Amino acid sequence: MAAEEKAEAPVAAASAVVAAAPSGGKMLPILTALNLLATIGMIAVLFVSFQRDRKKPSIEDIAAHPAEHGSEKEGDKAGAHGGGHEGGKEAPKKTSDFGKMINLDQFVVNLSTPGSVTPKFVKVNVSIEVPGVDAEAELNSKMPQVRNVIIDLFNSKRPADLASVDGRDYLKEEIKNALNGFMVSGKVKGVFFTNFAFGG
Repeated sequence: MAAEEKAEAPVAAASAVVAAAPSGGKMLPILTALNLLATIGMIAVLFVSFQRDRKKPSIEDIAAHPAEHGSEKEGDKAGAHGGGHEGGKEAPKKTSDFGKMINLDQFVVNLSTPGSVTPKFVKVNVSIEVPGVDAEAELNSKMPQVRNVIIDLFNSKRPADLASVDGRDYLKEEIKNALNGFMVSGKVKGVFFTNFAFGG
């Protein structure tokens, strides 16, 4: 009797395993299907977001083709009136908003340090943007005045005034306005610090 009970125990355990196996077998295809659906969903989301980003104009598109649509409309009008180039479309005009850059010699300028025994100075390279050749020639001919204005403006600044980006931007505007005060053939478009270091 005891031997029969011992023999029945492994059979009962085996039948329990067999009974559990079909449910585990069903679970694997369900998990695989869920995993596949999640993967397809992620691919769809990535595809949609990529397509949406592709449709947005980038900076290169805007900068490279600013007058493309306008020139086509003008070309169509010209073609309707019998003028223009082949097919009634004008060739796109290449326009550039950049002027001529003039790189000045390096400045080493003392800064204002009231109440301090230790002098502070700044070492800076300045580039000036002008609209064209005439303004470039005028600025080069007035280089002593240009350098004097820049030195005077730096001399009036404390190190704390130039420690922040806002302070340096304000100084660039001051230099630009001072130079435009004596420019005749064209106005300065921009002032740039291409190297900037404190010392002292």
